[in-house]
Amino acid sequence: MEHVLYWLWLTAKFAAADSKITKLFERFDSIEDIYFSKNFNNIYGISQNDMEHLLDKDLSTAQAIMEKTAKLGGKIIVYDDENYPRLLKNISNPPYVLYILGKVPELDKVLTIGVVGTRDSSEYGRMVTERICRTLARSGVVTIGGLASGIDAVGAWATIDEGGIAVGVIAGGLDTVYPRENAELYKAVKEKGCIMTEYPPLTPPLRTNFPVRNRIIAGLSRGVLVTEAPEKSGALITANHALEYNRDVFAVPRRITDTEYLGTNMLIQQGAKLVNGAEDILAEYPYAVKIKPKRTNAEKPPRVVKAEIKKENKAAKGNRTEDKPKTENKEINEKYNSLNGKDKSIIDLLRVKDMQIDEISRELGISVGELNTRLIMLECSGLIRRLPASAYQLNV
Repeated sequence: MEHVLYWLWLTAKFAAADSKITKLFERFDSIEDIYFSKNFNNIYGISQNDMEHLLDKDLSTAQAIMEKTAKLGGKIIVYDDENYPRLLKNISNPPYVLYILGKVPELDKVLTIGVVGTRDSSEYGRMVTERICRTLARSGVVTIGGLASGIDAVGAWATIDEGGIAVGVIAGGLDTVYPRENAELYKAVKEKGCIMTEYPPLTPPLRTNFPVRNRIIAGLSRGVLVTEAPEKSGALITANHALEYNRDVFAVPRRITDTEYLGTNMLIQQGAKLVNGAEDILAEYPYAVKIKPKRTNAEKPPRVVKAEIKKENKAAKGNRTEDKPKTENKEINEKYNSLNGKDKSIIDLLRVKDMQIDEISRELGISVGELNTRLIMLECSGLIRRLPASAYQLNV
């Protein structure tokens, strides 16, 4: 326990990704050597103020961090732990402490692909991300992302829906969900994969933390996919980190008239691989070990859905914008049967009548943020279509 406390003591002295810690390990052989040392003179980059902090051996802050992490159900992996990902050790400025919720997959043994893009995503960007990530998940790829709104959220949901494993790297403490509308996604990733951060509990997701966080996404990934990004964006920062760490970069091209999202075209100009689909990514790693997805459709729809289905009659059908056929074709049935419980619940509701997004949210108890992503995916699959005023209709 003392060993971990020493690491927490040291990292609490400096900001995340501070090169001063690296400078200390150029002088000392272990974390114990640093903790017990009383001489920090003549170390490049270590100021007089830094030396005063290092001479303060009080472990109370470290102890509080450890206790808070334990209360959250989290665990701590330090840099010299045998379970620390070697992928991260290979980068120039690794996080020396990782706080984790969930189960960490064997990241060094499987194919990991970072999925990043803009928060202010387009319907096209979300559709492409959803399709690619579903295929990657079915192929056993672990996706790495930042759990932000937009592209990050679509990629993580698509991975989880296919029974795959997603890793979310966040820019605050484990006790902070940001953005709030992704609370359901945060919970799902924790259950199906893991949440990871280098920031201790009670750390807010400050703006300055996000660019620093992006290096971990790149470091954990064997390749990084950018599906949609402006010319100046966090996604491009992650891609640049990937290039620095000798990782592959993949980009989905845009029309040159789509000036808002030309960051991916810029990456392709700089040497990123142009991607038409997940197969273009998978082809780069023919011998990579992949995790078999564990998809399940065992989730049952809420009782309210079953009750509404029983009420379906001519009057209910009259509430639809247009009548639906009594029978669905084979392709639609196959798509429906492949859905998970929540998506089936949405379809079952729309079988009764057209509904607005806030109505569906209330009926199923799904947050609008998560629901919006699921509706986009269902629309991309051809099962539903969007109507004016944020209403949705079964597309059969």
